[in-house]
Amino acid sequence: MTETLTARDLLTSIQDRRATYLRFGAVCALVGTLGYVVAFVLHGDLPDQSTESLLTFIADRPWALHHLLIAFCFLLWIGALSGLSHSFTGGKAWVLGRLGQTTSVLGMAVLLWHYNLDGPALEHVADAWVEAEGVEKAVLLERGTILTEATSGMFPLYVALLLGLPFVLFGLAVVCSDDYPSWLGWVGAAAGGLAFAVGSSNFAGFEVLPRNLFVLSVLLLDFWMIAVGLLMWRRGARLRSAPVA
Repeated sequence: MTETLTARDLLTSIQDRRATYLRFGAVCALVGTLGYVVAFVLHGDLPDQSTESLLTFIADRPWALHHLLIAFCFLLWIGALSGLSHSFTGGKAWVLGRLGQTTSVLGMAVLLWHYNLDGPALEHVADAWVEAEGVEKAVLLERGTILTEATSGMFPLYVALLLGLPFVLFGLAVVCSDDYPSWLGWVGAAAGGLAFAVGSSNFAGFEVLPRNLFVLSVLLLDFWMIAVGLLMWRRGARLRSAPVA
């Protein structure tokens, strides 16, 4: 009798942890998406006429803080995808979810590397360039040009590895799962596939797809994350109230 009660307590604990993880992932998805949309709008379109116009644009803004907030929003997305990954029970969905989780962490590492240059490094140069004169101003302009070229080169890679490949894998995992609608999985896979195609082709030097096309992918992924977050919250609520088998 004691063994039966102990086993039941263990199953109850596991079910409660799964429900909590689902709700945690849902909150991360919703808050992260809302924050990312706000940050994306506030970021605005960068001027592409010259390095001077770019540095002037950055000098008027809390550039490093802005990028830090975007990074935190992506970290919330990583938490949401982790919760989604652990909710899969089927074999194919489970494997694809774990692969998607791994690639999302890799993409996040690339993003942080990219944002270290695109955020505080460029802000420091921009602020100094605005105040400098003569030779010092020319030196800072050259530094700004080098940093701009470096960030421009890394941007497609983070698009491919953070906004692209992970969502292709998670989208296919949702398709293979019996717990989520398959159409939602195809939407996620299509949005991720577009981002991966834009990012990887531009990173490799094949500019067959315009970089700005990734904005469409971001828009689709925002809606996708909101839908996934709502479904995870509802599934967590059902799981918490369901009797232990």
